[in-house]
Amino acid sequence: FPGDVDVDVTYQIVGDYMLSVVMRAQPRNKATPVNLAQHTYWNLGGQNSGTILSNRVKIYSSSYTPVDAELIPTGQILSVSNTPYDFRHSTAVGERIHEAQGGGYDLNYVLDSHPNKHGLSRAATVHDPRSGRVLELWTTAPGLQFYTSGKLKDVVGKGGYVYEPYDGLCLETQGFPDSVNHPNFPSQIVEPGQVYKHKMLFRFRVSNGRSY
Repeated sequence: FPGDVDVDVTYQIVGDYMLSVVMRAQPRNKATPVNLAQHTYWNLGGQNSGTILSNRVKIYSSSYTPVDAELIPTGQILSVSNTPYDFRHSTAVGERIHEAQGGGYDLNYVLDSHPNKHGLSRAATVHDPRSGRVLELWTTAPGLQFYTSGKLKDVVGKGGYVYEPYDGLCLETQGFPDSVNHPNFPSQIVEPGQVYKHKMLFRFRVSNGRSY
């Protein structure tokens, strides 16, 4: 990166069962690309509960940025219609996962931005039917990387449990990957004097039995 950048992240419990994450960055001396993301692995079933393939996911997006064989964006923006990447309606992760490129999901979605009074748009909802737990994600970012941990292998976690592929999922709100090489993508260049700010809000609850 060409410039020196000051970065800070603030984690805050907000109200009941909500986690706020706010990322800020400011270049000191040169224009610099900044695209920060939160790479948390979620499994709403809890510790040692197996895969997330039965989790139902809804992503508030009508299009995505396809990638090449090296998972680098091609620069296109395509509709999710009639593809295994369509999560506009709540769908089990495992329902079409083997139709996806590489046999799993690792893809940036172009979010359908409808900000509320706090500037946050709904990005995704995850529902674990076994436990009833629900995660809602809101953000100020234009994109969402959905990753189903296909490359996770032999990672020892809490209590000695060994995590394998599909044992967690990631919902990473972000700018579009590789935007510096695709002028049709929103720019992630931040000039000296400008402040990059990226907000996320994670809300947790238990469902009343209906799907999301």
